[in-house]
Amino acid sequence: MRPIEEYLENAPTLAQDIVNEWGLNVKAGNGSVLSEEFLALNEYACRYIDARAIADNHRKFNSLTEEDAARENATRRAFAEAYKTYWERVSGQAKTATSSPKNER
Repeated sequence: MRPIEEYLENAPTLAQDIVNEWGLNVKAGNGSVLSEEFLALNEYACRYIDARAIADNHRKFNSLTEEDAARENATRRAFAEAYKTYWERVSGQAKTATSSPKNER
């Protein structure tokens, strides 16, 4: 199993990958076959992306609040933990530790 730090480090890319995959499947008419676990992971990804965008916009104007930063960190951690669980389940890593989560599902 990979450490949570790898997922935290790659959270922006991983979250965007999940949202993109969801969008492609929905556009192709496959939205109804997506698992509940994947849909929940997509929700975590969307929440993180939104919190990150708000924090980044506030950073641009030097108006980042502690609340914004805390929300970004909390949603990033929640997404990373959900992704780690999802990745390990679908890739079989719960039993082996051979693959990397970087830009993969």
